[in-house]
Amino acid sequence: MAYMLLIEETQPAKLQKSSHELRKMLERQGHKVGCVMADGDALLTPVKHCDIAIINVGSASGAGYALTRQLRAAQAGMGILLLAASQESAGARVGGLENGADFCEPMPERPELLNAYIDALLHRVVPATWRLDSTSRTLRAPRHDAVEINAREFALLRTLADSARHAADRSTIAQAFGVEWMNFDERVLEKTVSRLRRKWRDNTMCDLPLRTVHGVGYCFTEAIQVH
Repeated sequence: MAYMLLIEETQPAKLQKSSHELRKMLERQGHKVGCVMADGDALLTPVKHCDIAIINVGSASGAGYALTRQLRAAQAGMGILLLAASQESAGARVGGLENGADFCEPMPERPELLNAYIDALLHRVVPATWRLDSTSRTLRAPRHDAVEINAREFALLRTLADSARHAADRSTIAQAFGVEWMNFDERVLEKTVSRLRRKWRDNTMCDLPLRTVHGVGYCFTEAIQVH
C-alpha cells in the first residue's frame, strides 16, 4: 500500500475520465489516493505529502514539466510518474526525466506495465517497514496489503512496535489491554493473536510475522512503526 497523489487537469472531460479510471484501479490495489487539480502549470491546492505522484494533464511537455518541477521541489523523495501524450517524441519524454520525473511515458494500454512502473517506484520510496496506522486503525505491510484491526489487536501490535526488538511479555501486553496481570485471562490474548493471524491470512493469503515466544510472550519479527 502507498499514498498516491493524482494530478489532474481541470479540462478536458476525456482526461478526467481516464484519471477516474486510474484512481479506481489504484484504490482496488489497496493504495490510498488523493487528487489535486491543476490549471495549466498551476496547482489549485497545496501539494500533499505522498509516496508517489502521477501527473495526468494531457502531455509531458509544457505544463507537465512545470508541475513535475514543483512536486520535486516540494518533496524531493517522492516518486513521480509523468504521463506523456501518445504522440510525444522520445525527446519530449527525456525532457520529463530531465525535469525531475522518475518515469515519463504515455499511459500504457495494459495495466501490467503501469503497475510495473509503480512497483519500481515503491521499492525506492516506501520504507521496508510495516506500518500501524493509528488514525484508521489499520495494519499495513511494506507494499500493498492492508487490513483493518480492532482495538485489542491494535493494542497488542502497538505494544510490540513500541517495545525493544518488537517483543513483549504477557504481563506487559495485559497492561496494554487495561487489565492487571493477576486478573488477566491469558486465553483472551491467545484468541486475540489467533484471530489476528487468521484475519491477515484470509485477507492477504500471507502469514503475519507475529511469532509466539513460548513461556514469555510474542514478537513481531519484522520492522514495524506506529503512524
